[in-house]
Amino acid sequence: MGELKSAWEIAQEKTNRLGKLSAKELQQQREQQCHESGRAIAQRYLDNPEPLSLPAELNKCQEGKHLVRQATVSHLIQAIDLKSNDDDDSGGVYPHLEKIARGIASLEPKSQPIIDQITELAREYEETIRKMKQEIESNGQETLHRLRISGTAVGDINIKAAPEWQQSWHKLAETFEPRLDSLKQELISSVSSV
Repeated sequence: MGELKSAWEIAQEKTNRLGKLSAKELQQQREQQCHESGRAIAQRYLDNPEPLSLPAELNKCQEGKHLVRQATVSHLIQAIDLKSNDDDDSGGVYPHLEKIARGIASLEPKSQPIIDQITELAREYEETIRKMKQEIESNGQETLHRLRISGTAVGDINIKAAPEWQQSWHKLAETFEPRLDSLKQELISSVSSV
């Protein structure tokens, strides 16, 4: 037991020799803590399948609510991505983006017009993806039919394995990503000016 206490005392002495933090360092430390709290709240909101009230979560913060709110909104804006759920069959991009939009709007209601533009862009993206998939699937079915391959042994065509899909998807991303980035920047500007 004496060794543990001794080690603790040595650590205390070293800490005391380092001195106290300056006011600026304390302020930076508080800001960093607020940023981490905001990031944690946003991540909990994104990961939780049940609806989580962001305003209620922010009300639990004792100090720096404004900084925590900014960090939460910033993390949610960074999470906006058209490709986020496109690689699986969980319903596409729109439900994920809609959840983010609801979260941002609950904290920053004035940002709703820009959020509406982002959700409209996501709908347009999903519709274009759907049409691309149908076209590639139709082409695959035609190819199989020409090769006289049919019947119950042939399942659904794995569209995402087709090189045609990869090329089309990258071209589509090149079209939509700059528009999304522009809207995200506009959203960041509108939120930071509040």
